[in-house]
Amino acid sequence: MPGTARIYLICFATASTALTATDAFAQTQVGPTLQRSAVVQDYMLSDHTGLKPPVFFEAWDIMNGIRRAQFGGDVLSPIFFLPLVDPRPLESQFDMNHANSPFGFTPIDPLLPDPLEDPLRPIRAVEHLLYEQCSTISNIYYTLVVQSVSRTLPDQGNIAGVGRLDANFLTVLAKSPGLGTSAVQVLFRQHNVIGQPSTWTPGGASGSYFFMDSLQNGNNSTLNILSFQQGFLDDRLTVSVGKMHPNQFFLLNFYANDEARQFLNGSFDGNSVFQPAQGTYSPGIVTQMIPCDDIYINAAIFDIADYPGDSFQNFNEGLYWAGVEIGWTPNWLGSFSRYNVTIGTTNAGNQSYSGYGDVTGIKQNNSMIGFLGQQQMSDWFGVFVEYGLGESTGVVAQQELSAGVSIVRPFGRPDDDLGIAYAWTKPNNVYGNEPVGSDPQSASVLETFYRLQVTNTVQFSPDMQVSFNPASGDGSPVVALALRLKMQF
Repeated sequence: MPGTARIYLICFATASTALTATDAFAQTQVGPTLQRSAVVQDYMLSDHTGLKPPVFFEAWDIMNGIRRAQFGGDVLSPIFFLPLVDPRPLESQFDMNHANSPFGFTPIDPLLPDPLEDPLRPIRAVEHLLYEQCSTISNIYYTLVVQSVSRTLPDQGNIAGVGRLDANFLTVLAKSPGLGTSAVQVLFRQHNVIGQPSTWTPGGASGSYFFMDSLQNGNNSTLNILSFQQGFLDDRLTVSVGKMHPNQFFLLNFYANDEARQFLNGSFDGNSVFQPAQGTYSPGIVTQMIPCDDIYINAAIFDIADYPGDSFQNFNEGLYWAGVEIGWTPNWLGSFSRYNVTIGTTNAGNQSYSGYGDVTGIKQNNSMIGFLGQQQMSDWFGVFVEYGLGESTGVVAQQELSAGVSIVRPFGRPDDDLGIAYAWTKPNNVYGNEPVGSDPQSASVLETFYRLQVTNTVQFSPDMQVSFNPASGDGSPVVALALRLKMQF
């Protein structure tokens, strides 16, 4: 078999495996300048004699206005990338010499030597091979959170472990001059609750309104993202279709968009007013436009009757969420800046769901509006403020306000992070011991965490949350302490 044909056979065999068992890069690497692997900056030698190891970030201060807008709108548009349809400049080779650290990460400063470096070299060598010969970027990691709450309701446990395996793949199929990028994204997740029933949550066990561990999703394996993206007008316009997460494109908080690395509380990772559309992976179509420098417009419609574990079986229920977001990405202070206004409408009100993924078919029209401002003040300090306002028939909350800070280079360590945030929420429904028919009482939560890069492979994060005004139990604040361990393959 000729060398080129053999290479493509390997690529398509690998792609077939990925499609049956694979989290796109929408919420992964955040480095000291708040760049992440959603913006793919791959370096290729100009004479095409070989490919350098990939680096999946791009310094904000060297982006032009179009690139800043694409970044803010979460548009995947690689600048230098050898697409799958182009001839390979290299023969297939399995080289473990350069596979001594996680694939595609920004520079990190581990506290200790990595005892797992040698055992993981074969996996990382395969990741490099997929990149060089199949134009596929991979990001595979396992996260374990052990969380304990200070008090619980009767017959409820107060401690549990939650584990999640994420397997992410992005394949660039083609990049046509004058047209744009064609790409496929796949996300596979496997979840486990350890020590408690799969329905146990720290908020439910303690009577708190808040979802205190966004990592948790019962015991299941889910194909969360399977989508195709096509660019037009040199990627100033892109269209994505498939199973996706609305929070990839609406009210995306770069300081709190990855529960494996940042805040655990769900109120910081997508505004509660915009639930359930921001709390699920659903079929949809998204258009992303860059009309001018530093401006992006995202518009989408999602079928929100389906959840990550579904196979489009609820599509005929006719429950939808649609939204438009206009964002501005000025180059203030020479650092990351993003400000956006988001509006949404849905026919899925607070009676449309009798449980997670259990659709009742009741339709209640309601709308919502949100604002999110994010500003990197220096190369180590950033702030965010987010507000959402919705109608009383909304699914989760009428109002929610959150604010926080992120110190992304504490003690000069590139991939450590210290985060502190506060959220106030006015729920739509009564919960806990509140009398039926009464006005739902507001709730608030404070969270702080520190992420430590222990080795090249392992991150360790202690986390503390204090939930105020819980409606169940004795009414005293609930303290949730967690230890998070992330292992990067």
